[in-house]
Amino acid sequence: MDENTVTWGQLIHLSRLLERIVEVRAAFAPFCATVRAREELLEDPQVWRRLSALWRPCQERLDLLLDVAVPRPDWAVELDGLRRELEGGVLDEAHSPAALEDAADAFDGACERLLARTVWALRDVVAHLETMTGESV
Repeated sequence: MDENTVTWGQLIHLSRLLERIVEVRAAFAPFCATVRAREELLEDPQVWRRLSALWRPCQERLDLLLDVAVPRPDWAVELDGLRRELEGGVLDEAHSPAALEDAADAFDGACERLLARTVWALRDVVAHLETMTGESV
């Protein structure tokens, strides 16, 4: 396989990864906003059911993101661990709004780091393709 094919393959992989990260973050935003309304969580048991419903789209999008991560890089292992922590926080009967908020913040930070890393990797691949083809994209 020549270098050009490998580089185009990397570009395709990174663009899929970027798309999946954006989907995860879009699904996570309403969940995270609800988690951050801690006073409401303490007062209304219905909010915990709503959180569970809001988490489902996050799970689905996260599954699609992790499907792109073959073999499992460090970021995928981290996100999968944080997913378990968030799921446990939503399903735990001894609800802890503070612990759930901490887990949500950690998950959000991990997604932000992955997004930044992916954007930088895309820039590198595009720069390499520009060098190979002699054209600017």
